[in-house]
Amino acid sequence: MYGYDVFHEELMKNLIESVHIGVSSHAYIFEGKSGLGKMQCARLFAAALTCTDSTIAPCGACHNCIEAKADTNPDIVYVRPKKDKKSIGADDMRELEEDVIIKPFNAKRKVYIIEDGLLLTEAAQNVFLKTFEEPPEYAVFIILIDDAENPLQTIRSRFTLIHFPNVSDSQVESYIRNKYPDEERVDFLVKYCAGIPGTADIVINDEEFDALRNGALEKLFLMFSSDKRSAFVIEKYFEENKENAVKILEFWLSFLRDVLLMQTGASTEIINIDKREHLRKIASKINPEMIVKLSEKVVTSEKMIARYVNTKAMAMWLALKSS
Repeated sequence: MYGYDVFHEELMKNLIESVHIGVSSHAYIFEGKSGLGKMQCARLFAAALTCTDSTIAPCGACHNCIEAKADTNPDIVYVRPKKDKKSIGADDMRELEEDVIIKPFNAKRKVYIIEDGLLLTEAAQNVFLKTFEEPPEYAVFIILIDDAENPLQTIRSRFTLIHFPNVSDSQVESYIRNKYPDEERVDFLVKYCAGIPGTADIVINDEEFDALRNGALEKLFLMFSSDKRSAFVIEKYFEENKENAVKILEFWLSFLRDVLLMQTGASTEIINIDKREHLRKIASKINPEMIVKLSEKVVTSEKMIARYVNTKAMAMWLALKSS
């Protein structure tokens, strides 16, 4: 669409039309899961906002549009953490406040794209609110975020929320087949992506994905073993793979979900279609109550890691409680 890879063309057509008729807002939150192309949509919208001819924007031919496509348009500012920081702090927002005062170089508007709203500290949000109280009419702010419930309510109430929903399986399949024509796991990937095309990029470019997923399924069988020594095998497994602990737990939840679907006669809805026989084996031997119980333990384990609980301690708790 206009030379940008977007998955939500109708939504973007409406946004761009608002530029054409002169009713676009000064502040937007682009909400949607990572992997849905929100950044591409923000780049496209910024190009439209800074195009020299708003009636046909983005024209793709003017100097502003060419620079926007190359990410060199001085009137499109990307806000991200500094190289030595993991978040966007109050000082960063004060710098933005100073920059907002400077009028656009070439365009009628100056667009600020905050690449990840989750990285805004509370202090940064409070400073940003002061900036936003009386912004110059040329300034447009776009915040990209997975979940719009995370920013402060005062920010949400002043921004136009644009929700990017997950796309259809057919769109995901088309994306994979066009970008990766030699990929052999298309059917599985479509299921695994669950409407988020960008997930396919992560999986396909992760050389360790298949080995880690296979190992996770193998160790899942041990979680139902009556042998107490299995707990120590699980603990060692997580210790050796502590950098991938969250991913392993996500694999387990996916497997357990599929087992429950098999047990309830909804096997056509499973994600891990390439592991059907392995999952059917678990489904035939383990009762649903145990599957649900372990699923709850896995969810709790994810929360433990999020709270920086030691991976070894988490793994031993999980294995002993579930054995």
